[in-house]
Amino acid sequence: MIDIILDVLRDLKWAGLLIGIVIEAISLPFPAALFVLIYGYILDPSLPEMAMLAFGSSIVYVAFSFIPYWLSIKYEPFIRRKVSEHKVRKAERWIEKYGEWMIAVGRVIGMGYIAYIAGFSKIRPVSFAFFTFLGFFPLSFLMFFLGSLGNLEEMAEKFQNAQWLVYSIIGMTLAGYLTYRKFGRKE
Repeated sequence: MIDIILDVLRDLKWAGLLIGIVIEAISLPFPAALFVLIYGYILDPSLPEMAMLAFGSSIVYVAFSFIPYWLSIKYEPFIRRKVSEHKVRKAERWIEKYGEWMIAVGRVIGMGYIAYIAGFSKIRPVSFAFFTFLGFFPLSFLMFFLGSLGNLEEMAEKFQNAQWLVYSIIGMTLAGYLTYRKFGRKE
């Protein structure tokens, strides 16, 4: 089965990579990071090529992320009804508390709906583009690198384990911050 998928993606060439990135960027549920991993395997790029691929992929990702961003501004009442109210409130609280950095963090942890929240929160387009790029570029570079190492099944497993590590670090950092805020010495 994996061989069939690889053959199809090889036949699609660059178009396949771009299609995968665009699908996730417009906030449809799609694992673009794993797609980039597979293309890292197929293309087997050198380090400079990985940087160029990650940069180009990130630019495409940012450009197409503006579709849900602008839709959320233009059709906010309609879209708010369609997106989970719990997710919207949670993400809005995070943006209020931690600022625009939540856009970058949201990209790393797979919050595809963060583009809608950014639009709802009236985040400036330049900031939205910057933090979207900042969230996607390192992830895409890492996926190209891991894919170039060769063993896709092992890399996919390592990626999932690394995701848990990232979630754990974010959770521990957040818990430490909240504990400090609650019990820290006030001067």
